[in-house]
Amino acid sequence: MSTMPPRHLPPRGDAAALGRGLFGQAARLRAVVNADLLPRERAAADALVLTAWLSAAQRERYAPSLRAAGDVEEFAERLADERRVVLEEGADHVPGERESAAEAERAARQIPLRLLEGALLLAALVGLVLLVLQGLESADLPRRLAAEAWPPAAGAVLALLLAAAVGAIATRRRDRALLDWAVSRPGQLGRGLPLHRPLQSESAGPVVLRSLGPAVLFGAGILAIVAGAAVLLLSLMLRVEIIAADQAPALLIGGVVALVAATAAVYLLGRRRELAARRVRASEWIGPAPRIEEPPAV
Repeated sequence: MSTMPPRHLPPRGDAAALGRGLFGQAARLRAVVNADLLPRERAAADALVLTAWLSAAQRERYAPSLRAAGDVEEFAERLADERRVVLEEGADHVPGERESAAEAERAARQIPLRLLEGALLLAALVGLVLLVLQGLESADLPRRLAAEAWPPAAGAVLALLLAAAVGAIATRRRDRALLDWAVSRPGQLGRGLPLHRPLQSESAGPVVLRSLGPAVLFGAGILAIVAGAAVLLLSLMLRVEIIAADQAPALLIGGVVALVAATAAVYLLGRRRELAARRVRASEWIGPAPRIEEPPAV
């Protein structure tokens, strides 16, 4: 179940469209975070997001507190009612709620996976440094890159990919553990989760990959297209077959594929950030309502 309306990809292979897609996704993300919805509307949206986010086992555990018979739609409706009451009237004070949430958050930190992620990021950085040092020491950079530089480059890329995968797994496991804590407490999903770090908070590995990946693909695509076009143009102007003329079509096709991949990556990452923003909002903790002091008697 998804609560996000469909979006359209920008024209493929168009650098301007890629830029417009970036700004458009940023605007949609700000709109999601800053949307000033009525309590009923926000409660319905939060309930749909949480219902889709919870696993079937988690919904089954929380259903008795909602008096839902197990149907997903009924679960979402009852959860929306629970959330709406909290949004409109505030939540009652629950003794030990913050302490219990802090303990659950400490237990869900995924320290072994975070340490492994940090080690992989360090390995990627070492590979990048070795690649730069080899380039500086080489008098024949193209031949050196072809002969000796690919092992550290491949190692750095592999370490970065593994770090992103480990970080994503750690984040998913943390979120699941904290959602398990929430569904074990009646009324907690309606109140939200009083956490120091919100759910869906990203670690370094996925952030680095999502920042560098589309940029590298876009740059590689532009370079490949320019190189392929230059080779073909020189061949036509000089009327002779020059070096790498046979690879020019492959460079052009590869460049277009890289641009398409960069555009698709930006689109998918924008959808992922939008979903994360919706989940953070849906799990936002609504504290107890402030006590209204009665006016003094005249």
